[in-house]
Amino acid sequence: MIARARSAITENGGWILDAKLFSNVSINLSFEIPASRIGSLRDALALIELHLTTSSLESIAQHRSDESDIAGSLQITFIHNEPDIRIQVPAIPG
Repeated sequence: MIARARSAITENGGWILDAKLFSNVSINLSFEIPASRIGSLRDALALIELHLTTSSLESIAQHRSDESDIAGSLQITFIHNEPDIRIQVPAIPG
């Protein structure tokens, strides 16, 4: 899903500014995209079965006619039965 969401953003002229992974539970992708492409991004996300909230859909409807770039974020929660990923944090001297 991460690769699909990334492709949906970049193929619609957007770029990812930051990504934060929360174990294997969820990821947050911060991005910017031309406002004129936000409707296409919405459609691309629907094709990969990434469902947006009602408030997100309403916000997209308001920004479709803007000429500027807009900032957005996707919080994707993964549904699975796998255990949480354990990440070893290295000891910091001092």
